[in-house]
Amino acid sequence: MEYERYRGTVKFFRGSFGWLTSNDIAKKIGDRDIFLHKNQLNSVPSVGAIVEFKLVVDAKGQPKAEDAVVVSGAGACAGESKELKVSKDTKVKRAALMLFRGDEVLVLREKKDDQDTLLWSDLGGKVEFGESYLECAIRELDEEARGFLSPKSIEMLKLGLRNQYGDDRQTPEVVPLKASGKYPQAVAVFPLDCSGVELELLDAKGPNSFGVHEMRWLSRQHPDLRDRSLTRWPLLRAVCALRGACRGRSRSPRRAE
Repeated sequence: MEYERYRGTVKFFRGSFGWLTSNDIAKKIGDRDIFLHKNQLNSVPSVGAIVEFKLVVDAKGQPKAEDAVVVSGAGACAGESKELKVSKDTKVKRAALMLFRGDEVLVLREKKDDQDTLLWSDLGGKVEFGESYLECAIRELDEEARGFLSPKSIEMLKLGLRNQYGDDRQTPEVVPLKASGKYPQAVAVFPLDCSGVELELLDAKGPNSFGVHEMRWLSRQHPDLRDRSLTRWPLLRAVCALRGACRGRSRSPRRAE
């Protein structure tokens, strides 16, 4: 029973903790509610929100939710929302791409200097001084995809991004990363529909100079993309928050001449 994923409804949540009910596991735990703490959540839920979680039972027999993801009913992670609003004090210091085709997203696996394991991540990074969000996203694409996408594919994606987002034709989605604290943080995400576009993934033999070890298409429902021990936080948040937004984007990158 432990470590399987279930869905439940938030019965109560205030401050740092709350309780869930779940018909999926009622027969296994009886009428007991499931304890939920904010440290195990990707965003703060409202009462009635649907939460997906791993079930654990402590030494006293209390069921608890871990690695919980709000799939509906939270301000930042209501999966069908096409507009993600943040307060005027929110700091957007990171930009990233969300390259998708149908249910799949193009993700990379990387290892930072302070990490012991490889983690799934988006194509993105910190916005440098004097750089726009779009310029940051394009630079990160050029760096992180090097050796994993053909030069022609990279140029095609750059062209598609400039055609869709250049000259403020369309604004990026703003995904909150840290909803609490004096200075909440967020990432500017540029969704780009790659359906019908042949991107050439190369058979790389090792990591590139930016620490990227692998690049591949994964379903948004892939269990790795719901696991914080396997996926970096910005990607996990973006996959959760932009389900509706990605379905709404219909334009694909133009082919480079």
